[in-house]
Amino acid sequence: MLETKTNASVTGKQIACTLYGITQCIFHIINMKFIKQLLITIGIAGMTSAATAQTTNIILQTDFDGDAGEGNFNNDYGYAYAGSSAGSVPAGYSGGLTAGAGVGGTVANSISPDYTLLPTSPNWTNASLAYVFAGVGNGTQFGGPMTAITPTAVLGSFILSADLQVLGLLPSLTNADVTITKVQFLDSGNNVIFDFTGDAGFVGSNFVHIAVPLSSLSYGGANGGDATHPVSDFTNTAVIASIASFTVEFGVQSLPVGTIGGNPLISPPFGFTNNGALIVDNIQLIQTGNTVPPPTQEKLIWQADFDSTFPNAGGYGFHFRDGTDNAIGTVATNLTGGVGGSASLEYTVDLSSWSGSPPISFSGFGVGADENPLPYRLTSTNKSSYRVYVSAKAGGLANGANTNISAVMDMLFFVPAGAESPSNASPAVILDLAPTVTLTTNWQSFVFDGASSPIGVNNGGSQALFDQYLSQVNEMRIQFATQGSPNIGTQFGYGTNTTIDIDSIKVVQLVQATPPVTVVKTNNQVEVLWTDPTTGGTAELQSSTNVAGPYLNVPGAASGAASPYTVPTGSKQQFFRTIWVP
Repeated sequence: MLETKTNASVTGKQIACTLYGITQCIFHIINMKFIKQLLITIGIAGMTSAATAQTTNIILQTDFDGDAGEGNFNNDYGYAYAGSSAGSVPAGYSGGLTAGAGVGGTVANSISPDYTLLPTSPNWTNASLAYVFAGVGNGTQFGGPMTAITPTAVLGSFILSADLQVLGLLPSLTNADVTITKVQFLDSGNNVIFDFTGDAGFVGSNFVHIAVPLSSLSYGGANGGDATHPVSDFTNTAVIASIASFTVEFGVQSLPVGTIGGNPLISPPFGFTNNGALIVDNIQLIQTGNTVPPPTQEKLIWQADFDSTFPNAGGYGFHFRDGTDNAIGTVATNLTGGVGGSASLEYTVDLSSWSGSPPISFSGFGVGADENPLPYRLTSTNKSSYRVYVSAKAGGLANGANTNISAVMDMLFFVPAGAESPSNASPAVILDLAPTVTLTTNWQSFVFDGASSPIGVNNGGSQALFDQYLSQVNEMRIQFATQGSPNIGTQFGYGTNTTIDIDSIKVVQLVQATPPVTVVKTNNQVEVLWTDPTTGGTAELQSSTNVAGPYLNVPGAASGAASPYTVPTGSKQQFFRTIWVP
């Protein structure tokens, strides 16, 4: 998204109140001093409005313990695989329902891959192969739904949760990336109606509780489901009524792995052993009704107005062209040249030396600001999570030329020297979001959303690198550069005082605000369910006997990992909400 206007934002807090499992009210408060008044007003007006009521249906569930929590569990299975560009290599697996393997020593589905024979295969050690790979899968099948599914276009109302653990990794690894390889809805003939895949996150030797809405997963693909039934069929009553069973599958896989090019240090994440394991426990898929999507809020990464705030590493200017680049330039703070007479960061370049030997292929110049180190670690690999507010202008265009010029804005993410490899002797760009713009001789305010920004146009980087090295990002740059190829000099008349300015930079990460709580009654017990925001931090459960508060922390419920909370039998009427904890 690109807007040529000033864009103001309001950060709010989401409040969710529940009338003991009957009704849930969700508010988006933009001014915290009105919270108490607003809650009381809503309470007086009546809290059983159908417009705000939320229900929860358990579509499938199992705790593998053979008790009331078994739900509609049908069958468990596992598998392991390995292969190469030249053929298959031997791999096996063992395991299944295992006592003591689950959360708190309960039963869980534990699958162990056997990679002990992999080194004996000539495919695995053939240095000329393009790739080799290995993986393990852990699957669970369920029968008909316990409660009828309600047709809906809101995929975010379906939430898959589970407890995951990965054991026996190589000593150099603390966790492995677990994939949701299948969430399948099938008909009575075991034909796939709907199919979703996606990422569950990084999991290690401690159980990790996940809660993933279907809206965050990819639809269709290799497992089918998208050819005959588009995702819009979730609104089709007849299609929904034909659902008879389900498959939920998780996997740990790597591509490439193995001894490639004679390097014996590369192996499956479990090594060439048979003592690793992918353990899955407490699977549940619920559908919530009339759910208000969790709001997002802006978390400031850094800002610079060049008056009171400056980037940590300062500013810089640059110019480039084919052939000999003998132009000279200076970067400095223009104390009165910014928006509204404030200060700006300005780069001035003398292009007069280019007139005798003009560029014939490419040329340009630009200015940027550099924040290093970042004030906190980034938490999302989704480029849509990042937004930039910035103002910019160009100056010194040739007489008679247009008052505007093509340019590009770059939002650059860097990792330190040596992060990618020992030969990476300087900081490296792992992601470059680079939307094009048109600069004029007057100040313009822009808003750039990562969702619509292309990757790697000018400075390299990729989504894959960003996924891999996010935790090591310690530097960001925001820069503008003129795009006057092949010869920018003609548009500025080879002037001695051509300029480009930036001002009012604000870089934010869009994070999910606190999700709402859900209350469900199961086996005459009232349970409160909640999840942590997917973009970082935790959600702490609070309760009060009065809708207006005060709210107190529920002991032992400091994160979504403690969900569900069982309300003690005989408790007074209570109201619940969650608060976000960084």
